[in-house]
Amino acid sequence: MSQSIVLKIPSDLQCMKMMKDVITDAGFTFALPQADLDALIKSTEELVQNASIHAYPGEKGSIEISVHPFRTGMRIDVRDWGIPMSYTKHRSVPLDKNASAGFNRIYELVDTFEYYNLGKEGKKFVIIKFASHPVHHNAEDTVTPSKTDKTVTPPKNISVKIRNFREGDEEGIARLIYKNYGHSYIKDIFYYPQKISELHGKKFYSVIAESGGHIVGHFAFILVPKSTIAEIGIVVVDPLFKGRGIMNRMIEKVLKKAEDIGLDAVFGEAIMYHVFSQKSNLAHGFTESALLLGKTPVNISLEHNELAKIEKRGAVLIGYRFFHTSPKSLYLPKVYGKQIRKSYKKAQIPFKKREKQVSPSPKHIFLAYEFDPPTNIATIRIDHYGKDFKHKFLLLVSQLRAKHCDMVYADVSLENIPQIDKVIKIMNKRGFFYAGIMFLYHERGDYLRLQLKHSDRVGSKNYVCYSDFCKSLSHYIKEDEKRVAYL
Repeated sequence: MSQSIVLKIPSDLQCMKMMKDVITDAGFTFALPQADLDALIKSTEELVQNASIHAYPGEKGSIEISVHPFRTGMRIDVRDWGIPMSYTKHRSVPLDKNASAGFNRIYELVDTFEYYNLGKEGKKFVIIKFASHPVHHNAEDTVTPSKTDKTVTPPKNISVKIRNFREGDEEGIARLIYKNYGHSYIKDIFYYPQKISELHGKKFYSVIAESGGHIVGHFAFILVPKSTIAEIGIVVVDPLFKGRGIMNRMIEKVLKKAEDIGLDAVFGEAIMYHVFSQKSNLAHGFTESALLLGKTPVNISLEHNELAKIEKRGAVLIGYRFFHTSPKSLYLPKVYGKQIRKSYKKAQIPFKKREKQVSPSPKHIFLAYEFDPPTNIATIRIDHYGKDFKHKFLLLVSQLRAKHCDMVYADVSLENIPQIDKVIKIMNKRGFFYAGIMFLYHERGDYLRLQLKHSDRVGSKNYVCYSDFCKSLSHYIKEDEKRVAYL
């Protein structure tokens, strides 16, 4: 059952109270903290005023406000069908550093603020506010087993079969995800049985744990576009079957499937609030390569874990399991050369230092980035250095800062940029520091990943390392962050 609430009002400021009442009632119903509720009401008020005054000047129209509570906060969409607005007006913030109203105010009040031009269908603003402390589990998040569910713990000796996905499993996977997470799981594709069926073998592959004709476990790997690697994840085990080693059995099947279809490697993100997933990855032959600060959201919940209770974004440790490797020829930046060598030695990947070519820099380069609103994280990809690199890079970073991303990662090609020292110098001066190596990540190329904190909610101490390599990498990253801060 959907929890969304949709209100359509005339573009008349006299209807503002109606909007405030709806959001207030929704906030109380879902136990949103008062301060967070006030921030959403004030932000929505700004957007409704903006639509009333600027979208419909001298005429009447409609404004739609849709309220979408979720497990850890609330999203509100404000849509109108009036005069179009330039996208640059939204992204070029702060418009006035001293302003206390308009878009500046909204950016200060909420965690995510997005604008969408819908063409003939009007335009839409999206604001998201994460709860400042945990909200109660609402009706949609509390999963009540049906009469057909096995509510009695199955005997320990019951048979559990691990196998590859086959047609007909899609509904069981969606039900299992829902049983464990309600509607809060971030990979929403797995709530749609039809999409699971259509995209399996194209975008991802799944492994199933089955007992008594019921799906009790799921493990998948998601293919990285234009590459020969995949990310493992979407791991879930029926609560009644936990503690039986099902996850370890599934990962062996996942790795076998990944190798069988010809992938060069898979990688995983080990949450660093505990050492269990780190130990598991090492036991299955993974090589650690990068430590990403701020990758997990503030609202992640782990039972009986003190580090997860700290109101800071957490870290993940990237680990690779290689099936095939080939020698690499790399441009090594002076400042990170020694650390990069350690990573390649650890991964047992042969490489040679590539001699820097003396050739004209291209005048025109293209910088791309991906922004993920649910996690509030952006990733920049850098493949070339040109005469306009600095200008374009600073402009892009400015745009991402305007989005108020909590973290910005940047992937710098180690194989295509002879001027890599110049690139790193520019990035270091803008606050980017070391994260690690992303092997085969973009179109089979190896990348140096740097990271930039853009929030005081990013933790630097709320994680633990298991291996000596992780501990060494963690120390190196902390020292590099200090070095960069003084540039």
